Amino acid sequence: MNQNRPPASVVVRAAAAALFVAALGALLLAGTGTADLSAADRLHLELRDSDPKADSTIVEAPSEVRLFFSEPPQMHGTSVRLVTEDEELVETTDAVADEEDPRQVFITPGEDVTLEDGTYTVMWRVIAQDGHAQRGEFVFHLVRD
Repeated sequence: MNQNRPPASVVVRAAAAALFVAALGALLLAGTGTADLSAADRLHLELRDSDPKADSTIVEAPSEVRLFFSEPPQMHGTSVRLVTEDEELVETTDAVADEEDPRQVFITPGEDVTLEDGTYTVMWRVIAQDGHAQRGEFVFHLVRD
């Protein structure tokens, strides 16, 4: 028996404790723990809302598509695209931050663009101030009466 080695039960308990701490940390980071994660939630930029709203049905063509983020994105890495149900890219302006609230980013359809009835996908990509890229997409439906 090696005198320099701790007993097996000590090694097993230490490994179990390390696994427990790692699992608890993973649960807290995933948002499934019971701790208040409001500070952690603010660490990453996220889409909070949009106009038109995701999965909504609207009866008038929007004059703009506006995204509401949890923090101002870096505009040099921001893009917002509007795509038809036929996967055609709609001509729009480049994404612009709202002057009064830079957490809001919007695009407007091109001057000669008429949005037809149908389903549109808004595809967005932003870079947070900390350098993390975020992307997502949602749809809205245009159905005139």
